[in-house]
Amino acid sequence: MEARYADQGRNYSVIGGTILVGLCLSFAALLGRLVHINTALAPKLSALVQNQQIGRTALPARRGSILDAAGRLVAGTRTRPSVFADPVLIDDLDETALRLSMVLAVARERIAEILYENEARRFCWISRLIEPQDAVAVRELKLRGIGVRNESQRYYPMGELLAPTLGIVGREGRGLEGIELAYDEHLRGVDGQRVLVYDGRSRRRPIRARTPLSHPERDGGHIMLTIDGVIQSSVEKNLRAAVESFNAESGVAVVMSPKTGDVLALAQYPSFDANDYGAADVETRRNRVICDAAEPGSTFKSYVACGALIAGVVDPDEEIDCGNGERRFGRRVMHDSSPHGLMTFEGIIAKSSNIGMGVYAERMGNDAIHSIVRAFGFGARLGIRFPGEATGIVLPLSRWTSYSTTSVPIGQEVSATPLQLATAFCAIVNGGELMRPRLVKAILNAESEIVKYYGAPDVVRRVMPRETARYMTEQVLVGVVKNGGGRAAALADWQMLGKTGTAQMPFLDRKGYEPSAYIGSFIGAAPAGDPACVALVMIHRPDTGLGYFGTTVAAPAVRSIMADTLAYFNIPPSSRLASR
Repeated sequence: MEARYADQGRNYSVIGGTILVGLCLSFAALLGRLVHINTALAPKLSALVQNQQIGRTALPARRGSILDAAGRLVAGTRTRPSVFADPVLIDDLDETALRLSMVLAVARERIAEILYENEARRFCWISRLIEPQDAVAVRELKLRGIGVRNESQRYYPMGELLAPTLGIVGREGRGLEGIELAYDEHLRGVDGQRVLVYDGRSRRRPIRARTPLSHPERDGGHIMLTIDGVIQSSVEKNLRAAVESFNAESGVAVVMSPKTGDVLALAQYPSFDANDYGAADVETRRNRVICDAAEPGSTFKSYVACGALIAGVVDPDEEIDCGNGERRFGRRVMHDSSPHGLMTFEGIIAKSSNIGMGVYAERMGNDAIHSIVRAFGFGARLGIRFPGEATGIVLPLSRWTSYSTTSVPIGQEVSATPLQLATAFCAIVNGGELMRPRLVKAILNAESEIVKYYGAPDVVRRVMPRETARYMTEQVLVGVVKNGGGRAAALADWQMLGKTGTAQMPFLDRKGYEPSAYIGSFIGAAPAGDPACVALVMIHRPDTGLGYFGTTVAAPAVRSIMADTLAYFNIPPSSRLASR
């Protein structure tokens, strides 16, 4: 009996020991698991908790405004509601899509497609920048997983006015073209962030903000342009009238201050409404004044004529035989649009004689011609800080031929942008100094305080002596309006000066010029003696049956633009005309 009890006691001891060992091993395994969780798995589990309890909300910065030279708003920012979804929280995607479609201008199928495509995500847009009353209707539905958030929207209160210059802003708030792109970093500002702690329930209600991890947004600064909205409006109105009157393909115009280089107006027609830029193609949105170059035609004669004076190959009293409209230059025979015999330098410019310019060009030689063309800034960017600025084309001197000698002075074998032509003309009427053109007058911070003011003109170089510039301005180019092809630009109260141009349009895919395809242009300044502004109008592909010479299609538009601008500036009438 005692032996049996002894055996049972030993068995219980073994069992108890086994159990004890098992418990110890279990506790050891649990301890190991705890160590593993708190070491190897800690980062992963911590991130999971963070994702479940911590949320980050963007605090979008407000994009700065763009103002004209007088402080008028030309591009601003406003808030509009947008509808978003958290598909994970939605119990019935189809029912939600149906109910939303009843208050939004979005088809049920489209909403359902968005929700199903993003059903594993915590955020997706349903409809952006909707009307405020639609946002109220969405909120009243009280749909789980559906919310409304305010977004910033760029808007342009003047519609088409200045649209190709201002450019556009994409849905994500970044500038894509024009001034909006060139100064995007300053205008856009810096977005902020709010970090929120949520409860553990499925609706994830925010409990509090984690202030140390949050930072506020920094709103964008503002830009003040040199463009004046009143002048811009006049330019666009008169340009459109000219294009439509002559059934032309398009037109461009620019107005500048010759003393400062400030661009007062830039226009093209057709244009587009910047508030609906998606309806316009890329060609229409491109700023053709700055980004498109073409052969300038006879307006170019004024610049090479300055070079002829500098080179000393002109005697103002000498009469040049223009051959009654035809004259041979080596292997080339040149023609004038109308026959002329003997003419002085002033007559050659006034009547825009190709033959007369050919004579002076032969005397100058290619080196001198190339030098004056480059001195005026052709063949190089003007440095106006605008995306896509074109350089135009001035071939290297090594590629010039004997034909170049007589072609370049009449605006062939070269190309220039309208802004280059206007800037160079400003140099003539500004006493011979070439100014760097500018579009921005001042840069302001978000509080509208001036950060940088562009007050002093930026002189690039002196192109010609002041006496040469004065002779060209007060006698030669005045004569174009008084006695030559610029008569249609004459003003009643101010003495206008300028130069006409009629350029053939070359084929894009081969040598030669398209038949019946022209650019009619006129560039002018007023009042003579102390010009307040320079204006250029170029009309592309006018109906030749209605007229295509620059004096016909462009000069009247410049006259109207200049009359409006000088009156707006309150410039006193020219003394020589006031006595009429």
